[in-house]
Amino acid sequence: MNAMKILQSVEELLYEVMSWLLFYPRTLLMTLRHPLRTMRYSDREQQDKPEKQYLETLSPPLFLVLSILAAHGLELLFGIPLTDEPNPVSRFVTANDQNLLAFRALMFSLHPLVFAWAFLRLSGRKIDRESLRTPFFAQCYLAGATSILISLGSLGAQDPATWTTLAGVAIVLVTTVWYVAVQRLWLMAAPGMTTLRAWGWAIVLYLVTTGLVVAANALVE
Repeated sequence: MNAMKILQSVEELLYEVMSWLLFYPRTLLMTLRHPLRTMRYSDREQQDKPEKQYLETLSPPLFLVLSILAAHGLELLFGIPLTDEPNPVSRFVTANDQNLLAFRALMFSLHPLVFAWAFLRLSGRKIDRESLRTPFFAQCYLAGATSILISLGSLGAQDPATWTTLAGVAIVLVTTVWYVAVQRLWLMAAPGMTTLRAWGWAIVLYLVTTGLVVAANALVE
């Protein structure tokens, strides 16, 4: 009986992992082509029963984690070194892949958390674990797409060839502008929000949060 349960668990795990090969690129393309529509889709899915949620795509947190894993895989493929002279903090973070991926997941989740909090605050809604969940999940779609693009751009920027460096910098700049522009549109859903205020909030929140991420990353370099 135990053997049958183990086989069934392996069967479910195999199906789940293999399905990612289909649903990851689908989710990525959906987010890049129609970011706001994808975020609204996430909002609607949060109203369904847990077993009925995100049947057409990956769940937002899983999509974000897989994007980070894909970015890490690219780093390993191209042999990008992590640090030159590791300090105690960097030694802990880079001691193994689990620590490093957990750290990066926290860093890439900071933007979704901050923008979800700001949206609820600007909307005049109570902020608790229940109300924060829906906007945070929607933001994870955006963060997942951004993380893989920024990682690709960073790899290109670190390459010694001039054309790949320029291409990498261009990818990072275009992705940043796209991300802030989408956030501006998303914040426009807050009651009483104007275009100018939305731009201001999107830019300030992005700069402040990115500054925190850069400062945290500096500890492991």
